[in-house]
Amino acid sequence: MKLKGKIISLVIAILVISIGSITILSFIEMKKLLRDQIDKNMLNIADSFASTYEVKEYLKGNKAIPIDLLNSEIEKARIKTNVEFIVIMDMNGIRYSHPDKSKIGERFAGGDEDRVLSTGEQYISTGSGTLGISVRAFAPIYDDSNKQIGAVAVGMLYNKFDNEVYTKMYKFIPIILMGLILGISGAIALSYNIKKSIFGLEPEEIALALKQKETVIENIKEGIIALDNNGCITLFNGQASKILHLKENDIGKPITDFTYESMALKVLNSGKSMTNIEIKVRPGVNVMCKYSIIRGFKKQILGLVVTFEDLSEVRKMAEELTGIKKMAWSLRAQNHEFMNKLHTISGLIQLEEYDEVIKFVNVIVESKKNITTIISDKIKNVSLAALILSKYSKCEEARINFIIDDSSRVIKLPQYMTSEELGSVVGNLIENSIDAVKNDGSGEIYMKIFEEDDQMKIMVKDNGCGIPENIRNSIYNIGITSKEGERGFGMYIVKKIIDEAKGAIKFKVDDGTEWDISIPMRRS
Repeated sequence: MKLKGKIISLVIAILVISIGSITILSFIEMKKLLRDQIDKNMLNIADSFASTYEVKEYLKGNKAIPIDLLNSEIEKARIKTNVEFIVIMDMNGIRYSHPDKSKIGERFAGGDEDRVLSTGEQYISTGSGTLGISVRAFAPIYDDSNKQIGAVAVGMLYNKFDNEVYTKMYKFIPIILMGLILGISGAIALSYNIKKSIFGLEPEEIALALKQKETVIENIKEGIIALDNNGCITLFNGQASKILHLKENDIGKPITDFTYESMALKVLNSGKSMTNIEIKVRPGVNVMCKYSIIRGFKKQILGLVVTFEDLSEVRKMAEELTGIKKMAWSLRAQNHEFMNKLHTISGLIQLEEYDEVIKFVNVIVESKKNITTIISDKIKNVSLAALILSKYSKCEEARINFIIDDSSRVIKLPQYMTSEELGSVVGNLIENSIDAVKNDGSGEIYMKIFEEDDQMKIMVKDNGCGIPENIRNSIYNIGITSKEGERGFGMYIVKKIIDEAKGAIKFKVDDGTEWDISIPMRRS
């Protein structure tokens, strides 16, 4: 049976059992209450006739009242009170009234009248008489001297009593049916809503899909974490546990407990999925994240799935590839530059300007010597030195004057900053300047990086077009750029790295852009 049928059947069964139980209990209680009420009414009627003057006089032997008249008056009262019989009897049980006149003068039938005649009690009993099985109320009749002279029996047939109960219960049938109809309708609506909430899947299909996804999640190399709409962890795989040091009892804890910062909360608040976001988990461990919003069938945000990859292995490969790329770029730039210089030397020789040839060669040698000395002797970090040399070669090919201050010096890195992070900061700033300046020979980029007291200082300045005024206040946000295409990540990454290192970054725009960065060498 499908889930929808199970839910409807279960709810109907619960309704039938509960409403049926209530109905049966109500019937039993109502029957009891009605019986008590009828018994009380019959005793009242019996007691009323037992105290009637005419009845007493007749039983004392006063025959002034004809028996037919007495029986007629009693019958009128019986019809008004809706009982089956009212019988007046003497101490021998002889009837003086009865609905069937032929029974008058005969002994009362049933045998349950002996108690009232012998003890003078009022009571209710059930017995079989001339009219059938009936419920009877007995009351003694006393004369003026308080001597019992007879009894009154008031009765109602047993089947008539049951009919009274059923008549009362029939009034509840529409309400019971209405309850069943509403319950069944609610069950159908509930089953439909549940099926819609679980995308129409059956429990077996959900279990199969869950096991399949668990197997897939545990066998992929990326870390995966599922969060609820409050940013608390609900699920993670083995790779995520390895990278973030998660344990089973970490389920339900906020993701911010395991990272320096959490883009997850920003994504949940914005409701927009994001990709390729680099997050620093702890010193020396960075991950590349993708954030995917989970939505319900009403498009409401249910949570977030974060997939991420440890950049350590990726960066090892990237460093090798980047080194090759930088070398190829540098060789290409040097080849292009060398060919241009050879053409210049060839032209000077053809013009027989030998002195100019010597001067030109000396300038080239001195320029190369200066940049090589600064980079190799003063920039002790190999990755940073290679990056700066690559950018220098790129500027030369683009006819941009790249000046590296000869007082630049890097001996060691800040305590909580890797060479990759420092290279990312410097590389992004230089690339932005290359994009901003002109490549007609007038473009100029100035760079200085050095250690001062407990700070590392970085300065990059250009004579380019500057930062447009409308984006200056939001330059560090993702996607904010003055360039075309899918750009706008560089300054976000730079600001994030500087903030994580507890540094400061500022800029000013005046005939170009000048960036000033300070990073503490040590942190408490």
